[in-house]
Amino acid sequence: MRQYPEDLAPGTRVGRWRVVEPLGVGGQGAVYRVEDLEHPGNFYALKLAWYASDGRAEREVELMMTRAVHPHVVGFHGWARWPHPREGCLGFVMDWVPGLALDVWAEREGSTFRRLAEVGATVADTLGELHERGVLHRDLKPEHILVRESDGQPVLLDFGVGWYEGAAPLTTGPLPPATLHQLTPGAVRFLWKSREHPGVRYAFQPGDDLYALGVCLYRAATGHQPFPEGLPADLLQMAIIEARPMAPVLVNPRVPRALSDVIVRLLSKDPAKRYPSGAALHEALSSAARGEEPAWDASIFDWEEVPPAQEGGSPERRLVRPPRPKPSWSAPPPPPVPVRVEQRSRWPSGLVLAAVVLLALVSMVRVSPEAPSVQAPDEKWATDVRVDPPGPARYEQAPLPVRNQKQAPCTEGVEVELSGACWRTLEQRSPTCPRLTFAYKGRCFLPVLKEQRAPTSVDGGVPEER
Repeated sequence: MRQYPEDLAPGTRVGRWRVVEPLGVGGQGAVYRVEDLEHPGNFYALKLAWYASDGRAEREVELMMTRAVHPHVVGFHGWARWPHPREGCLGFVMDWVPGLALDVWAEREGSTFRRLAEVGATVADTLGELHERGVLHRDLKPEHILVRESDGQPVLLDFGVGWYEGAAPLTTGPLPPATLHQLTPGAVRFLWKSREHPGVRYAFQPGDDLYALGVCLYRAATGHQPFPEGLPADLLQMAIIEARPMAPVLVNPRVPRALSDVIVRLLSKDPAKRYPSGAALHEALSSAARGEEPAWDASIFDWEEVPPAQEGGSPERRLVRPPRPKPSWSAPPPPPVPVRVEQRSRWPSGLVLAAVVLLALVSMVRVSPEAPSVQAPDEKWATDVRVDPPGPARYEQAPLPVRNQKQAPCTEGVEVELSGACWRTLEQRSPTCPRLTFAYKGRCFLPVLKEQRAPTSVDGGVPEER
């Protein structure tokens, strides 16, 4: 029977590590909690890529071993291949960090704005140090900022699309793999203009990372993205360039004004009006967090008691999420960039404005990620892996999400994550998959049709070239 990275059962031995339990499956691979057999009782996270030659995994290892070593960056402890020590899928072992993603942590009762500003300041300082070393994260989003359970300190994850001098491109398009909501107005303008200049690539800057941190802080402080999550890609790109997101304090009145002002400045359309460096942002957030107003030590969101489900039970407390913000246009919305009709409809400007104001909840148009290259494994990535039974590696493209499909995070134990979306695994196995399901790695997957919040990283290439 063939085996794939998500198939490792507890007890499986991969090099000197023993699988304890699965932690999650994503579009780039599977992650497990493992125990170091040479030092029993020490636990780590093993990330197995889908492919033998995976540019993102190799990029992440390269950075974690050298330029990105930092107390607030997940640590690296070794690599392995599975199921074959030379041709198997590439995996690497890193710190296992119990904790919560920034947006999930913010929605936990007891999380305060003072702690949010302090966490943001630490992330800003960390990014500033990495930028001085020539390292750019390029995919900063709430799920890549983990708030550690033991001490409440942030840890940056997932440098798979990070950049350093001499790093090879990961995509064929003008932008690196990106999450549309995190893109700066400058990156979107470059994407539009790149259609006139095939082959050009966007020069990602430290300011792009800081802008993305501003989006993360906005999401944590308000419970929403700066722009509606359900906008189609075309409208979202226009909103990023032309629409002004509502200030956080106007979305969630609990937000201290000083913190709201910092976030608003981070999301300025003009790069010159933003903070010039991670150090400057660190100082701004630290200074704001020294405020003495009671709002700083209040819970980020309001909570209310709800009656118990059964008579005699204890009442439960439920988070009260602020209403969805409505962005305003700083100028009349422009008509879309003319492209081929089959790829982009020519929306009248009035309809664009109406769509944004009414917050049309339409699934975001996805751009296919770059197909992975399958090359002979580099000698330096070979290792001793003892797994039984062995099986050949398989190279397939994970199914892409469909319209209105629920996005990650997925319900643990019920759904699996592929390409950033949620799927249910059926008992049937390919090639006898039922209609409306997708066959992948010998299994049948049914898309979960419930819209969720955060889009996953996609290739930011030119849509009509895909």
